[in-house]
Amino acid sequence: MEHFMQRWCIALSMIRDDIEKEDAFRGLCALVRTNPSGALNSLIYLCNAIASWHEIKSEELHNEVHQVLHGYKQMLVNGGAWDQCMSALEPPVREKLSKIYQV
Repeated sequence: MEHFMQRWCIALSMIRDDIEKEDAFRGLCALVRTNPSGALNSLIYLCNAIASWHEIKSEELHNEVHQVLHGYKQMLVNGGAWDQCMSALEPPVREKLSKIYQV
């Protein structure tokens, strides 16, 4: 995962909201749930990709993304790593994730 995660997230950030983006995010969420530590070094890229959505129309996918973000928050909250990651994001990205996913 470490070899392709950043590029995958960058690519997802640049495509429009549609069924292909939904499918790609479903796969991404499944992969991250299976191996969260494998995507840890790409968390900022993942957050940017998530924030690139104008609107996730699928409630199921929205919930999956929510679970992924909150899983990382729980994993990283001790020691301040979560706050460090959030502070590395651009303010509009941070605000969007906070507003939509309460992280």
